[in-house]
Amino acid sequence: MGSEKQSGFRGNLFWMMEFVVDDMLITRQNKCAPEEYPTCVEITFRSSIYLCVCDREYGSCVNPTSPQVGKCVMFTLDSPVTDEDKLYIHVYKKRSGNCKYLLGMAEMQAKPIFDRVKKDFDAQNLNWEESVMYNVKTKPRLKKCVKANSCSCYGTVPERQEQYIATSELTKRMLPLFNQCKMQTGNLVLLMRVVCSGPSIVSSFEFNPPKPKCPCLGCS
Repeated sequence: MGSEKQSGFRGNLFWMMEFVVDDMLITRQNKCAPEEYPTCVEITFRSSIYLCVCDREYGSCVNPTSPQVGKCVMFTLDSPVTDEDKLYIHVYKKRSGNCKYLLGMAEMQAKPIFDRVKKDFDAQNLNWEESVMYNVKTKPRLKKCVKANSCSCYGTVPERQEQYIATSELTKRMLPLFNQCKMQTGNLVLLMRVVCSGPSIVSSFEFNPPKPKCPCLGCS
């Protein structure tokens, strides 16, 4: 995770994490939690990355035929992932952010999967750090020249890489859930995918310019 600093690259990489709650079994209920409240799984990584996956939206009914709903979050890291970084999972019966009852919590190490995805990214994008710095250093620039209209006044225009091969890893974990009294309250099966997109994300899109308005009355 420290290769960016070794090569002179000072930017951040784009990461994405996707989560799907595949299954959950609560064996020790929180007797204070109203059964009618939605069951929500809150996932936190560091202090700035947070998302919440609920079995239904607040006030709606469960549709057993509907597909599972997952969520994803895209972010950059201001420092390399270390052994101290953990993924925290909290399961609540939740009416709102201020009204929720803990059913169980779990945590898992984040560094191993980040390291594997980063290692795969380095293998798929050989010397990508040098490529980033090359793009910066070889931008075409005007040179001092007597003849202003001469093509020799301009620097060469090398081919510059704009996109990198994203790498990812999908993992399925069964996590034991515990309450604040260190009693196991159940198990959670979590599907998680970690994606590394590199220092930039470039994609194309279609643009249809608006049609000019007809200046004449009665025109369609």
